[in-house]
Amino acid sequence: MIQQLVQRVVITRGVTQEQAAATVLGSDPLDLVLHMEEVWRAANTWAPNVQPGGNARQALINVGAFHDCVPTAGPAWDHLGYAFVLENTRVVQIMRRVVREYRSGEGLGIPSVSTQWWLDGTEALLFGAANPFASWLSTSAVRSDPEAVRRNAYWRLFGVDLAFGTDDNRPLVYDKATAANSTFVQLLEELLYELWQAMENLRNISGPNAADDDRIFRLAEQLAFILRSRRQGALLAREELAASTALGWLDLTLSANTPVVSDLRAQATSPADRLKIIGERVSMAPHSRSASFFSMAADFSLVLRAIEAGYVSGPQFAWLLYSTTAPPAAPPLPPGARALGPESRRVITEWSAATGKSLKKRAVPVEVDGRRPVGVR
Repeated sequence: MIQQLVQRVVITRGVTQEQAAATVLGSDPLDLVLHMEEVWRAANTWAPNVQPGGNARQALINVGAFHDCVPTAGPAWDHLGYAFVLENTRVVQIMRRVVREYRSGEGLGIPSVSTQWWLDGTEALLFGAANPFASWLSTSAVRSDPEAVRRNAYWRLFGVDLAFGTDDNRPLVYDKATAANSTFVQLLEELLYELWQAMENLRNISGPNAADDDRIFRLAEQLAFILRSRRQGALLAREELAASTALGWLDLTLSANTPVVSDLRAQATSPADRLKIIGERVSMAPHSRSASFFSMAADFSLVLRAIEAGYVSGPQFAWLLYSTTAPPAAPPLPPGARALGPESRRVITEWSAATGKSLKKRAVPVEVDGRRPVGVR
């Protein structure tokens, strides 16, 4: 939601990207929470059921600082995969130490006023500082740890855990659901392999055609099926919004030499380098492949959204995931669909770098289920 909010501020208010980012990072946490509620209501995830929430909530939304930036088209927040890859950098745990150091003493120096505003937002958005909408973080007395809530969601949707435990390197205990998509990574990596073969074929002017549009469709179909199976009745939607907003806040923080980055003397030319310097300041090293995680996060979100939306509804639409140009006599695109060849290529490159797996060579082919995804979302 944070990255999308920045773009809406740019368009609605006619300011630069830098000005919009500064506005969001310096905003009152309550205004961010109110905008999250506005986004949630606009998404209407329980349609055709009546959206809960009365006049009092809507009245508060109408006086929020971002009430003029109503989402109008497309997903109003990133896919849970965006939060998952970013959280694997260990950015949340590093920033938790930053907040603790700034709030408990002057070991990191005197924070500027802008950084103090950022601390307010970070404590509210990530670490449970009191706000009038407790459901914002998907936490309560029952689920008191936001990180544990996110880990539960990652496990259920992707069947995998984060690459680390607690900030003192102990295993983090959280509710691990029995219903989880344990085949997600295997199916995803097989799809990425097939997409790479198709991309390579686009450059061939002679020789055999290595693109297998039917297999790409079957893999995308199976991925859509297992993702949607965890989404029935809009399950995980609130957790996804909370996770993508929390990680989007930190992504925006590290996207430039923002006030907190400058106060921490962590100026650099990339988010991964900034995070590495900040990690050194608080004695916690980020993931060694953080650059790949940052690089693919936004594109990974777009690819997963397209797959889960079922845009590849047949072999004739497989090209959407590996090309930028429709083949001759291609049928009209489904509403909302667009070509994602460059985004898929970025995911292939960075997923390979982050995991150490070569997606350009086949290991053992994955068997796919012939069932069609059900429309449950």
